[in-house]
Amino acid sequence: MPRRKRKKLSLSRFFTAIGDFVIRTGERTGRVIPVKQAEEIKPKDELTRRLLEIKRLELMREEEIREEMRAREEERWEEREELKRPLSERLSDLFYGILRKPADKLVSSFKGLSADLYRANMNIAPERYVAFVIGAGMIAGITGIVFGFLLRLPVVFAILAGFMGFLFTFAIGKSYPRRRAFARSVEVNRMLPYALRHMATQLTSGIGLPETMVSVSTADYGALSEEFGRTIHDVNAGMSMEEALEALDQRVNSEPLRRAIRQILRTLRTGGDLSRTLNVLADETAYEMRMKLRDYVQSLNLMTMIYMFASAVVPSMLMVVLMIMSSRGGGGMPPQTAGVLYLVLLPFMLFYFVFMIKRFEPRL
Repeated sequence: MPRRKRKKLSLSRFFTAIGDFVIRTGERTGRVIPVKQAEEIKPKDELTRRLLEIKRLELMREEEIREEMRAREEERWEEREELKRPLSERLSDLFYGILRKPADKLVSSFKGLSADLYRANMNIAPERYVAFVIGAGMIAGITGIVFGFLLRLPVVFAILAGFMGFLFTFAIGKSYPRRRAFARSVEVNRMLPYALRHMATQLTSGIGLPETMVSVSTADYGALSEEFGRTIHDVNAGMSMEEALEALDQRVNSEPLRRAIRQILRTLRTGGDLSRTLNVLADETAYEMRMKLRDYVQSLNLMTMIYMFASAVVPSMLMVVLMIMSSRGGGGMPPQTAGVLYLVLLPFMLFYFVFMIKRFEPRL
């Protein structure tokens, strides 16, 4: 028994010694390998770091190039948007920077200019429009003076021509917004029956009133489509439909449109068949237009006879009277007076007569 125990103890000590040796060897190897791995991996990490840095710089450069291209595209877009603005608006900004003080002083003399610009759908501030009118008048005045000198007129007449050019341009510019608003009202009256039938057809098919107005605004009804577009814009900006329609009534001076707006508002408040009412209003508006055209055609026959008499008979009768008076050797008319009468007075009278005929023409 003692020998077996000794053998067992010697074997256990042997295997224990071998195990300790293996463990110590493994620990030493574990200490050596990380050092070697660190020495081998460190250059690889440095290379990777440099590659990542280069890649980061490339990405930054690409981002800078992309930002630069985006900025250039925005500048081009702004230039395109600027070119889309009317020439009068761009010139008004230019003249206002030069003529700010006189424009601010004269804007009070343009009565109702703000309302006229709003009705004429001209997106220009009153001060800037006054500056534009003054600038255009100055250009016309300088042009008149230059032409006067080119035609070798006396200095007084050249300056007078420039002054008249300035006054004429200033007067036209002052009345232009009102005349444009009136022209838009006339165009609205002409297109209103077709637009009302358009709306009635869409309402009959079950489409709502806002969608119907959007359809009219995108159709080709001229100023009426623009006004409906402004109304839809007001609704999208937060106004109610009733407030937007009332603003449309204030913008456009049109009695048929005012009746249609009142009927639409009444229907929105109380209910009813709006499509049928709009059809009736369209028929009434078209009938009124036909009656105006018939009255104008009937009056045109009489005005045509008066024009023919004034253009053909009156000059001949005047010539005969002058010949008879000169043949009797007395108080004949001097040749200068006769020349002014035939070359200035009669053409001006005929031109004024044609202008009045054109003015009485119904705006259909």
